[in-house]
Amino acid sequence: MFGYFCRMAFFAVGLTWLAAGHAQPQTAETLTLRDTLRRVTDQNPSLAAYAPRFKALVGERSAAALSPPLELIADADEFGGTNDARGVEGIELTLALSSVIELGNRPASRIAIVNARGELVAARRRTQLLDAQAQAARMFVELAALQQELEVARRSEALARQAEQTVRRRVDRARAPQAELQRAMAATARASLEVGHIEHQIPTVRVKMAALWGAQQPGFARVDDDALFHPGRAGAFEPLVDAIGQNPDLQQLASEERIQAANLLLAQSNARGDLRWRAGVRRLEGSDSTGLVAGVSIPLFSGRRAQSAIDAASARGEAARFDSRAAQIALRATLFEAWQHRAHAIEAFALLRDAVIPRLESALSETREAYRAGRYSYLELVAAQRELIDARLALINAARRAHINRIELERLAGAPLEQTLLADPVGTPTQDNDHDH
Repeated sequence: MFGYFCRMAFFAVGLTWLAAGHAQPQTAETLTLRDTLRRVTDQNPSLAAYAPRFKALVGERSAAALSPPLELIADADEFGGTNDARGVEGIELTLALSSVIELGNRPASRIAIVNARGELVAARRRTQLLDAQAQAARMFVELAALQQELEVARRSEALARQAEQTVRRRVDRARAPQAELQRAMAATARASLEVGHIEHQIPTVRVKMAALWGAQQPGFARVDDDALFHPGRAGAFEPLVDAIGQNPDLQQLASEERIQAANLLLAQSNARGDLRWRAGVRRLEGSDSTGLVAGVSIPLFSGRRAQSAIDAASARGEAARFDSRAAQIALRATLFEAWQHRAHAIEAFALLRDAVIPRLESALSETREAYRAGRYSYLELVAAQRELIDARLALINAARRAHINRIELERLAGAPLEQTLLADPVGTPTQDNDHDH
């Protein structure tokens, strides 16, 4: 059953990414999302503790199914006293067996509690697994976005150097003041600084992601970022609501309800008390004879004494039901919020890709030519470059937000989304090819 949960979780987090990306041959240094999730599933250190927990539950279940033990009782009477009871000549020896008859199907109630606790542990393991996989997927998206931001930063640096060369030529021809060259050189330095900043971020994220599968070194140079620019479609909201039942957090609450229900049954069975019996043989030394002995012990007023435990178990069960309903309501609201954010990010991505970036690329090309001809100022050239770079960064951020919210949706649902919600691949963003010649 746990293998099934792992496979479900694997497809839940990775299905969109894998469906949207193009199939490409990967080098040994390029990590795919599929490999990332497989490593987390198989090697996450925090999941190792669940194997002994399940083993302990097996022992607890066996113990819960045991019948009350038999007791061997040996009694010695009528010795060590006075007169006829002096010494051991008149001693009476009794050897008997004793045990308890449990009423109210109490062993089944104990087993039900252990079984419900097993379901709770399984749900907690699935929650922890999905959390680890979702965290790995988020880091994968973050690393893919950083790789793309690094490309944009390097492109920005190249644009800054090209602008610096253009300004230098104008200054050399006495067509622009020396101050413009100093500003252009400063802009180039700042662009180089941004490249270095991102280059320092990427190794940190790689190490943190590798820690999720217990590795001290990443063992990969980059992640496959091909699918970053395929955010897909938002799809309908109601199918997501239908999948909420697979959420492991809700399953934990359901297991808590079952534990409290089993505790209530056990408390109710305790109201009937236990029947204790005793049977054996007595040796009568004075008459040199033996006889049988037997006895039954029945507790009085056990129902009244158990009522407090029944009331407490009933109240805990009612509280667990309220917690479950409140969690479902809160989960639906969170699900709707993530769905709305994803839809907005997809719309922003499409607008930036199709309407904003192509126009800004054209505007930068025209502004550069106009600056060379002396019709535009340096500030207008810098503004055109900055607007294009900002738009490309916004495109990456929109793609990042779309994927992050998709991961959140799948984590909240706890199961793969419907195939109809998966996206058709969309075009990659327009690449910068308007270098200065």
